[in-house]
Amino acid sequence: MESRGVIPVLSPPQDALIGLGYGISMLMCRCVWKLAGKAAAKGHLRRVAPEAQVCAATWTWPARVLKEGPFVYSSFEPSGDLVCACLAWAADKGLPQEAATPELGAGNSSQVCVHVASSSWTRLASSWEATNALWCELVHLLSTNLEWLNAKVEIFLPNMDPDSRNEGTDPTERVKLQLKKLCKRGQATWERFINCVCMELSPPLELEVQLLSMWGHGEEFPSHLEGGEKGQTEAQLNHGLKRPHQNCGSSPRRKQCRKQQRELAKRYLQLLRTCTSQRYGNGFPSPGPPPTLHQPYIPPILQWSRTTMPFDTQEEAVMGDPKAEDDTETCLRDLFNTRTSKGPRVVVLLGKTGMGKTTLAHRLCQKWACGQLERFQALFLFEFRQLKRITRLLTLPQLLFDLYLSPEGDPDAVLGYLEKNADGVLLIFDGLDEALSPSSGRKTAGSAAPDSALTLFSDLCHGAVLPGCWVMATSRPGKQPTCLPTEVAMVHMWGFDRPRMEEYVSRFFSDQPLREAALAELQANGHLRSMCAVPALCRVACLCLHHLLQGRPPRQPVTLLPTVTQNYLQMVLSHEHLPAESMLGLGEVALRGLETGNVIFSAEDIPPPVVAFGVTHQLLASFCIRTGPRHQEKGYAFTHLSLQEFFAALYLMTNPKVDKESAARHIMLNSRWVLRTDTRLGLSDHLSTFLAGLASCACRPFFEQLALWDQALGAKQAAIVQALRKLASRKLTGPKVVELCHCVGETQKSELADFVAQNLPYRLLFHNFPLTYADLAAVTNILGHRDAPIHLDFEGCPLEPCCPEALAGCGQVGHLSFKSRKCGDAFAEALSKSLPTMGNLKTLGLAGTNITARGMNHLLQALPLCPQLEAVSLQDNQLKDQKVLDIVKVLPGLTKLQKLDLSRNSISTSTLLCLTKLAVTYPAVRKLLVRQTDLIFFLSPLPAADLQGLQKCHLTLCDMKTLIVQLQAGPHLEEVE
Repeated sequence: MESRGVIPVLSPPQDALIGLGYGISMLMCRCVWKLAGKAAAKGHLRRVAPEAQVCAATWTWPARVLKEGPFVYSSFEPSGDLVCACLAWAADKGLPQEAATPELGAGNSSQVCVHVASSSWTRLASSWEATNALWCELVHLLSTNLEWLNAKVEIFLPNMDPDSRNEGTDPTERVKLQLKKLCKRGQATWERFINCVCMELSPPLELEVQLLSMWGHGEEFPSHLEGGEKGQTEAQLNHGLKRPHQNCGSSPRRKQCRKQQRELAKRYLQLLRTCTSQRYGNGFPSPGPPPTLHQPYIPPILQWSRTTMPFDTQEEAVMGDPKAEDDTETCLRDLFNTRTSKGPRVVVLLGKTGMGKTTLAHRLCQKWACGQLERFQALFLFEFRQLKRITRLLTLPQLLFDLYLSPEGDPDAVLGYLEKNADGVLLIFDGLDEALSPSSGRKTAGSAAPDSALTLFSDLCHGAVLPGCWVMATSRPGKQPTCLPTEVAMVHMWGFDRPRMEEYVSRFFSDQPLREAALAELQANGHLRSMCAVPALCRVACLCLHHLLQGRPPRQPVTLLPTVTQNYLQMVLSHEHLPAESMLGLGEVALRGLETGNVIFSAEDIPPPVVAFGVTHQLLASFCIRTGPRHQEKGYAFTHLSLQEFFAALYLMTNPKVDKESAARHIMLNSRWVLRTDTRLGLSDHLSTFLAGLASCACRPFFEQLALWDQALGAKQAAIVQALRKLASRKLTGPKVVELCHCVGETQKSELADFVAQNLPYRLLFHNFPLTYADLAAVTNILGHRDAPIHLDFEGCPLEPCCPEALAGCGQVGHLSFKSRKCGDAFAEALSKSLPTMGNLKTLGLAGTNITARGMNHLLQALPLCPQLEAVSLQDNQLKDQKVLDIVKVLPGLTKLQKLDLSRNSISTSTLLCLTKLAVTYPAVRKLLVRQTDLIFFLSPLPAADLQGLQKCHLTLCDMKTLIVQLQAGPHLEEVE
């Protein structure tokens, strides 16, 4: 049985309220002012104790009241009015009817009380606190716009005495007085006034949403003004509620409640769509300053895992059209069309830093707000970097309504609607890897301390909370946490291929001459293409190109900076008035954030001059962080994580308090094994790369321009180069080799590149970690300094479809092998462009690469251009009869080919007999081995063959006769098995 509090029905608000300290809450009293005032005005209540010495004001009731069940009904009309008022109050506050029941005391003139169940007190108190906070914000806003308020009062209150508007010397009191008079005009006037405030004064977005939610749709007046509502009619006070004696059962009331719930949910969803459009309608996150130039959006390349492919897509990357203005009907739609139709619907979008994961999340919000994702009624976007700042346990209502957008009415009604329509709800969580990164305010990775946001996220993913909803998370690649279900759909997000680079550059430059010059530079500069393969770096490169091309005479060549670090320096130095102290201060904040796992900083974390510097030069973004209902705080973050890493590296290099040994200790090569690494990923993906880039001699002019160059900085540069040299002498895994190649390329030290290239093993293995075009371009750049041939083996690696293009012109590769189901036809097309340029390639392995006839058509055009090939493996692909025959037709052009492996493809018996005929009649075939799924050609330039073997081929009598005829026509055979 719940404990119950007692709220006396009080006098109208024009009577003073005092003496409420005796166990009665003024908060709860104000909630029933309106109803008691209405009943008293009609003469149904009279004051018993006008003096306030009693515990609370009480009222006598002249009628006999009968109790029936949990409700109070009366045989007299006055009692019916009171019961109706009590039930109206309960419904108005979102409480059940049982929560507000009038009761009688002893005697003929009974005391009338309203009982409120204890479970409803918290909700009621929270509603009052929210309204009170909003009232204060409205008064503060209007206090700074008194002239506007006076003009509006003249319009809404034409008969008001002009002198009365200036009563009182305090502007705040004058505002409160005028607001009360506006409210006395009725609900319609108040609603129109609130709408004018939002449209004409342009209040902050959060305040505007709250004003419209609370008072912009005629739901309720501010409780401060309820006493002035004499002008409202009885129909307005009892809108939507029947009198008790008119109820004929519970069914009509239930229908009415369901209708009210739908109306509340409809208004909330419309408000959510409007708020989402305002938040994400313009611009996307990116490094560098928010552009005055056009910032284009290019559809991404997405690649699903094999077990969660959309029904209507092939098992490979979905490329899409880079020139498409509206990509919603392709890759964005397919994100939520996976085979996980039952159970949790969870999609994890994996992509390296700078690939555009956050941009895609914002794009989804933008498209939904425009009505282009029809399958979802509600969409919420949360950032783990903000959620991890909340240490208390989170519930779903707190997540949706306290931290995102509060409903204008009963939260339970909106939540109930969302639960009933969970299949139309999408919750996006950006930065799952940031929730797993260690931070200073938490225990170490080995601790079992619960993470509130991560716990709720896990419950959503497993269907324990809001079952049936869609959940999408973005993360950098790595071992995924146990909070994800086993049936999660993994989607890899890749960077730009050549058409996307060109389309981005074309849209970025609106001026035709600049556009043509930038495209020409992109076409001629391989370093620029490798940088532009990462969308975030493509924007940095375009900013630098725009700076270099402006004011340049036509057709005069430009000298684009060759490394990522130097382009970041150029982007920062494009600003004027860069004091070294502010740069160092920003770098110190950046480094501290990386070391503690923080990417969001409060005002206390950054000195005010540094904040002013960062915001002024658009290196820092400021925003509001909601940490509770009606509570938010100011937050700051670098415009992109890579920019934070750059400033941290700049601080380590230029701060005189950091010695060369400390700077060199930050050169670390991170392992990225998908199945072995710990789930807690650090934030320093590129810190070592930027440190290596700042160690380049080409950076000295930049340091001198900032007045930061000294001998100590030169010693740090030498120490970093030496640290990289030590790492190169060790035995490294594939991921560390890739990161080392990135670092060495940034230094521009040819002697260091020679040393690294010569120390690479003869066989370089890359297993089970994602590789991009930029990664392979970094490796190719180092291999260009190698004398001896090398074997490159890629097995189980998720590969960016265009990454084989980075191997173009690499003459050091003698053996190249790919084995991954994630390759596909787009990968084969890219590889076909590079194969003819690899003059020393002897062995090509494409086993299990998921290549179909479309991809094989591209390879068949490239293979005849590679006469030096000695072995080709195409086993375990999706090749059919005709395509196998087409492959065999290119054998005469491969004069040095010794082995062709076509095993484990879909080959019929008739095609097999065609192959045996070729083997018998073609002199270069030395041996044909056919055994169950095996099909291997052994060739030799010698004119005679040794053996042909067909084992366990299930040949029929007719097949044997055909085979005998073929053998009789082949006189060069010496032995047949």
